[in-house]
Amino acid sequence: MRKLLACVSAATAFVAGPAHAAWYEAASKHFVIYADENPRELRQFATRVEQFDQAARYMMRMDDPEVGDGNRLTVFVVRTENDVHAIMGDKKAWQAGLYTGRVTGSIAYVPRQLDGEDPEAAFFHEYTHHLMMQDLDAPYPEWYVEGFAEFLSTAKFNNDGSIWFGAPLQQRAYSLLSSQPPSFEQMAAGIRPGMNQLQLDAFYGRGWLLTHYLTLESNREGQFARYIQALEKGEAPITAARAVFGDLKQLDGELNKYVTQRMTELKIGADHARAGSIDVHPLSAGAAQVIIDRAKVKYGYHGAAAETLAADVRSIESRFPGDELVERTLAEAELDAGHADAAASAAAKAVAANPRSTEALVLKARALEEKAKDADGDARHAMFEDARQTYIAANKLDTEDPEPLYDYYWSYLREGIHPTDNAIEALHYASDLAPQDIGVRMNSAIAYLEQGKLKDARSTLTVVAYSPHSDEAAELAKRMMADIDAGDGKAALAETRSGATAQSGSR
Repeated sequence: MRKLLACVSAATAFVAGPAHAAWYEAASKHFVIYADENPRELRQFATRVEQFDQAARYMMRMDDPEVGDGNRLTVFVVRTENDVHAIMGDKKAWQAGLYTGRVTGSIAYVPRQLDGEDPEAAFFHEYTHHLMMQDLDAPYPEWYVEGFAEFLSTAKFNNDGSIWFGAPLQQRAYSLLSSQPPSFEQMAAGIRPGMNQLQLDAFYGRGWLLTHYLTLESNREGQFARYIQALEKGEAPITAARAVFGDLKQLDGELNKYVTQRMTELKIGADHARAGSIDVHPLSAGAAQVIIDRAKVKYGYHGAAAETLAADVRSIESRFPGDELVERTLAEAELDAGHADAAASAAAKAVAANPRSTEALVLKARALEEKAKDADGDARHAMFEDARQTYIAANKLDTEDPEPLYDYYWSYLREGIHPTDNAIEALHYASDLAPQDIGVRMNSAIAYLEQGKLKDARSTLTVVAYSPHSDEAAELAKRMMADIDAGDGKAALAETRSGATAQSGSR
């Protein structure tokens, strides 16, 4: 398992690096990257991740629609994995970095230095998951979901702009060359509870090997596609495998030989790996002071930790009032700490600094909803209506940002009234725009079931069912899909009453 894994939990105070760190922002089509490093090096990193995005999309035959700020991945680049642990509030944490997909905007924390592993490879692994979930409409087995991410993670960048995929997976060498590698039947069973690190390494390594072999070896050409088609028809994994691959022991033997050979790699030409324009610029003085706190806010704080963080950001804001990034960070920190009036004040300043900021408008609306909790009757309803109008204004600024769409839907539930048809459609579209947020995806599927749209519900659940690192939600989704396949939408809904269904991965 790569060290860079999705994780959303509470954090405590983080002591920033040098007081006068020169923080820069690199903005490109798919990323917003913050780093306290040389702008030339930051541009090179941003260029590589954009090239990777384009090459991966080309290989996966993915569309590349225009996106707004709400759809770009925000990356906080810190110096070491210890800095990531500090953001997490856990000095003993085993993760070297973090990625989490959210309707509020997906986030990654990437160390520039990492003992024993290439930090960019770890990032590329998780970003491959990020891309796959945008286009996941088939029941890919777990070994392929992880194996394909490993396959792309070792990308090699050439001076001519081309990229090679499929380079040897050095960090899995020990498990790959094991005298007792897992069989295909064991791989088909997926990652099981209680597997130790050696078993996990073997699963990831063998998944990479299977993916590599079935992708690049001509004698197995087309077999994987037929295997997935069989799974889509509802065939059991082993039954489908025997029908498509033949003797599975023979396949295991071929893999054992393949791992000792010089392997073919796949070249993606420069024309399919263009980075596009990248804007690198220094942060304002206030933004540079608040950026680590912003990383913590986006990670997620609760209770006393949220109070401490809000106080820290408040102190920075007192020295840099009106700075847009500072005010947006303060508004969110105050909301997390339960200070609706202070959040409303900061959000208003953020909107004044940039009236076209969808995040500022969303924070303004959320503050209105929080204030509505203390109101009654018509005054309470009026506050929720004001919040909804603000979400609509944010949506008009960026129609492809999923956050105002999702919050618009939830504003009805928070008020305690049934969402309108328009609000339900907003939920579905937010789910399509942010499939990485499992909570949003699940809520969309439930809404489809309540509407009697079983086919749409099943399609929506596919991402959840085959999402990496979402064991409980994945099992729930698979049970629901089985009920749908049996034509029983009521049973699928009943599954959600016994399974935990998150509102969102963002709150």
